[in-house]
Amino acid sequence: MSQSSLATNPILLSWIAVNNDPFERERGKSTYRLENGEPIPGPTLTLLFDDESEYKGKIKEIIFLHRKSEKTGHARESDAVEETTTELKKRDPNLRIHFEPWAGDDPTDHQGIFEFLQDKMPELRRRFAGREFLIHISPGTPSMQTIWVLMAETGFFEPPFHLVKSYRKNERRGRPAVVPVELGIDTFYKVYKSSRPVHVSSEDQRVEWDPGKFQTERMRNLFIEARRFAHLNVPILLLGERGTGKTTLANWIRLHSPFRQETQDDHWPAVACGQYSPETMRAELFGYKKGAFTGATQDKEGLLSAANGDTLFLDEVGDVSRDLQRLLIKALEEKQYLPLGGDKPRSSDFRLLTATNLDVDELKSRLDPDFLDRISLVTLRLPPLREIREELSWLWETAYRLASARSKVAKKRATLGSEHHRRVVNALKEHLLPGNIRDLFRIAYRILAARSDPHVPLDPYESVEYGLLALSTELDRTPLEMNPAQAVAHAFSQATPLDALFDKVGRIPTKQTEQDLRRFLAEEIRRVAKQRGVPVNELCDVSDRTIREWANQKTGNTAVRRKNASEY
Repeated sequence: MSQSSLATNPILLSWIAVNNDPFERERGKSTYRLENGEPIPGPTLTLLFDDESEYKGKIKEIIFLHRKSEKTGHARESDAVEETTTELKKRDPNLRIHFEPWAGDDPTDHQGIFEFLQDKMPELRRRFAGREFLIHISPGTPSMQTIWVLMAETGFFEPPFHLVKSYRKNERRGRPAVVPVELGIDTFYKVYKSSRPVHVSSEDQRVEWDPGKFQTERMRNLFIEARRFAHLNVPILLLGERGTGKTTLANWIRLHSPFRQETQDDHWPAVACGQYSPETMRAELFGYKKGAFTGATQDKEGLLSAANGDTLFLDEVGDVSRDLQRLLIKALEEKQYLPLGGDKPRSSDFRLLTATNLDVDELKSRLDPDFLDRISLVTLRLPPLREIREELSWLWETAYRLASARSKVAKKRATLGSEHHRRVVNALKEHLLPGNIRDLFRIAYRILAARSDPHVPLDPYESVEYGLLALSTELDRTPLEMNPAQAVAHAFSQATPLDALFDKVGRIPTKQTEQDLRRFLAEEIRRVAKQRGVPVNELCDVSDRTIREWANQKTGNTAVRRKNASEY
């Protein structure tokens, strides 16, 4: 990350230089080298106190990484840590210093250093959310320095941060005491985090799906399949409830594919179909010629033109009109289209991604069979969070960090201890989360509002309690949007009548509803039993055989069918 300006209140993050902190040592000895009778400052003192360092007097907090092994070399490491700390405190008694020990034995072990930092950096980012890390790469072995640079350049570290290198007086040769380090490697992950489709924006889109953080085989396998099909110029249909991150997956697929124009990364062709009437959506997609309709005062290129050599994303594809579906079939098959008011076909070699939160039966009722066949050659389903609860820990922390940044709450107020984050995650794991990722943001904003109340701010414990009240509102879905079994269960839990459900479906399929409820109960009992390592009969009063029969009952419930389907 480039060093455009010195951030306020940065935290220095650095290894301890065993041979050179706090002062240079004689080779292989513990005694300091002298120059004009004075010890020569090492890299840490140079950055913090050299008159030519732009950071002199500006660092008030330090995180030192150091080896703490029981094997050979531990004493020298401990001496360097102790001596450096003593010297720093002597020069600035107000410095706050934190220590992060590494149990590795070999300071040249690239893999060991990488694995340590891969675990440690997310932990430090959580502890110091929003603070800028000034990563000093000069102290440490060449292996340590290499890993710092590679991990920073390839997107392993969450911003804000930047890397610097220090030069002692005899090394400068006209250079500054401290210089920024940046190779400018444009990695996939860095581009992915900054890329956004045009016309599609929601809270769940702001949480990037990061395969490196996945805890479940289900998510890992989904992204393996997405990666495989990303390279083929075939349409992909993304299924999933609202808030499951379909837009983010579309973004991920595009960036993993050859169907991408880099100049459009920050605003690539996409449209939320539900926002447009059939006429305005046709104009948005196909463009128009001057005079094609009232208000068309000049020619305008459409999204199909912008998608030439790139990817077009149709979100809420179930809202596309029948007439427009037929026009899109021609564009898909022939790679040609006609702008509104035009008389000459235009060409566009685009790749199509579509997404919907509708169940399969509803989608079939809305879309022409020919159009549906073409857009669903490959179908991927993003599971709701209640089916991948193991992912909730990192998703929650990501959502909270993003909410904190967006709401501009002061760091002191936004910070929560790890025990409070655990409380939130534990509550999330016990809830159905009908809004999925949006539920995480809803909780986060309530916590931040309570913490930053200018009149009566709540403490972290009370703020979390207030935030978790969002789980009881279930604003993202009403009973009328649920399938019959879910609606009946919801009405039972709220002690409300079923009039509205009868108005919607006319006739409740009681046998199917009973099967769906039993199936859900059976799957949950089996999941919890497996998770806790206990027999099924410890959790219920029916046999394991009965639970298996309930779980394996055939169901006509489209919500359950699509849970297990990967394609039509």
